[in-house]
Amino acid sequence: MPSVANFIYPHLTWSTLWFTLLCIFIALNIKNMPFMWHLRLVNAFRFILRTQRPAVPLKPTHIFQPIITSSTAQLMEIDFNMHKSNSSYFSDVDIARTHLVCTLFAKAIEQMRGGTAAYTGAKKPVFGFALGGVSCNFKRELRPYEEYEMWSKILTWDEKWIYIVTHFVRKDAAKPKNYSLYPEQSPSQTRRNSIEIEGDEVKPDKHIFATALSKCVFKAGRRTVSPELMLQMSGLLPTDNSEDKEFDKVTIQEIEAQRQKGLATAQLLSGQAQQSLEAEFAGPDCEALGRHTDGAGIAGVVNTLMQLARLKKSQLL
Repeated sequence: MPSVANFIYPHLTWSTLWFTLLCIFIALNIKNMPFMWHLRLVNAFRFILRTQRPAVPLKPTHIFQPIITSSTAQLMEIDFNMHKSNSSYFSDVDIARTHLVCTLFAKAIEQMRGGTAAYTGAKKPVFGFALGGVSCNFKRELRPYEEYEMWSKILTWDEKWIYIVTHFVRKDAAKPKNYSLYPEQSPSQTRRNSIEIEGDEVKPDKHIFATALSKCVFKAGRRTVSPELMLQMSGLLPTDNSEDKEFDKVTIQEIEAQRQKGLATAQLLSGQAQQSLEAEFAGPDCEALGRHTDGAGIAGVVNTLMQLARLKKSQLL
């Protein structure tokens, strides 16, 4: 009977070895492969489709509830300190934020676009959701291949901007008592009781890795669409002539109180704060230290390696 070695050795060539290593590398870093960011966005876009929306109708109580997406800190995201690089958090926030918006505003997006298909054929302006600013504070490091969750929710909104906060949390460190849009994901009563007991002992802030705040705007062509209108079109807020009993005065007052509270926090990304930062730009009349290249491109890589190997004395700044 032929052994495993007799079967493997004839096929063990350098090309086979390199191909195997390449496949392993791709499998371990699939999140950071070309066009994977776009595919992750498409995965979030699908919740605009009617067939992909939650069966539970949206209610005002859903406005400030978070949606949870999970991810892993893969090798190509790791920096010199052997933890997830700061820059990689922002691409994750893109994905988490899109999941929230496509879940809560699916109805409004469909109305503004005239359908849910990639090309609707409707004679309406191009509808989009633009990022106006983002800030991220880092609290704890994420180790290679450590799993984590992104809890994204609406913080507040004003006449133009909607502010979304995303918390990076250790996986399974904090579990909701139930899932309002997806009841089938909610734990059983026994499990819910155990979560309540654990919740008394575990402080969620001890498991937060980072917190990001995004300032976004809805656009129909060049026209700004107010967040309040989008919330109304999605059935999350009452219209001016609404008589729906779902929108009782107490609930609306609670929503407004929560919105006002969030506005105080959102001042971090306010227009006034941005203008103050823009005023710090030195301009053309200042004296600068000099110019450097960032080392990108073939010339930059070769030059950097030659400098490190002391094969070149002159520097390409």
